[in-house]
Amino acid sequence: MNLKFKVGLLIVVMLGLIVSSASFEEEEPFVPWFSSTSEEYVTLRIDVTPGGLTLPPPGVYTVKRGATVTLQVADVYNGFEFDHWHINFVNYSSSPFTTLTLEGDANVTAVFVEAPTSWEAGYLIVDLAFYDNPTLAPKGFVIIWEIGLTEALVEVPIAPNQWHSQAVFTGVRIGKTYTVVVILENGIKGVYINHWTVYAKVNYMHWGFITSRMKMMKTEGGYIYIED
Repeated sequence: MNLKFKVGLLIVVMLGLIVSSASFEEEEPFVPWFSSTSEEYVTLRIDVTPGGLTLPPPGVYTVKRGATVTLQVADVYNGFEFDHWHINFVNYSSSPFTTLTLEGDANVTAVFVEAPTSWEAGYLIVDLAFYDNPTLAPKGFVIIWEIGLTEALVEVPIAPNQWHSQAVFTGVRIGKTYTVVVILENGIKGVYINHWTVYAKVNYMHWGFITSRMKMMKTEGGYIYIED
């Protein structure tokens, strides 16, 4: 391998390292600076939402233009967590320790949010029956939504169990209220909605129906039910 080739290879490797390091360098978010009335100094205002403390503490500061200030979360209250720094209408950083070079006036807000609670999971058994026709087991599906959430749990088929039927849900959260939607495919066909609060590890929701909208036809053996 001659000297020229070695030098050329070294240059290519060095350029590759420079490009690689530049591409992985975290880009500082754009900050729309407010105009300052002073050519030499800018105003830094720091606010905090409920949930914690910062360094520097909340207040209004006069800082030399171009200076770099360190923003730090000093304390987080019980039940809260730090979310992000909000600077001049921009979500600046989610790091509790960051720096900011001041090119103009800046309004900085440390945003704290309530920490998610660890919920205990349980079971919800939706038990269905036709009171006036106990030999007819309900058929269909049950869907439940936790109130406040948009995504429903998986649709569960109603499983016949002698004279009644059940749909079993796992992973429901104790203390939460659920919208329960029953889609009946026999008896009194239709969609029926109710609510249930999960209050224990195992929950048993019994729901009885009356098939009053079904026609009755007399036969030699008695009465039979005919669906509308």
